[in-house]
Amino acid sequence: MAGDAIDRAMGALIGGALGDALGMPTQLLSPGRIAELYGHVEDFVAPAADHPVSKGLPAGAITDDTEQALLLGHILVESGERFDHARWVNALLGWERDVKARGSYDLLGPSTKRAIDAINS
Repeated sequence: MAGDAIDRAMGALIGGALGDALGMPTQLLSPGRIAELYGHVEDFVAPAADHPVSKGLPAGAITDDTEQALLLGHILVESGERFDHARWVNALLGWERDVKARGSYDLLGPSTKRAIDAINS
């Protein structure tokens, strides 16, 4: 039973990451702009050079959505039976520092930025 649950969890994480990477070049764009740039997206494509947040990422790159899902999964496993809020907050702040160091701060969504600002306040 445990192996089946792990397989399902891995499938969910992989499926989420694939969807994230497929949608990365189209995030925040209108349907018309997506059609103009890509037509119908059926494969990994690089974002347009003037994309508001994803410019410069390679085709198939994941976004902060997948990075945070993986980080949260890691914290859930580490926390055991009781979620460790302090561990989550510290991990999220460490992840934000890493994102800034990589020069990818523009990739953070507005909700994430607000949450981190609230934590820092």
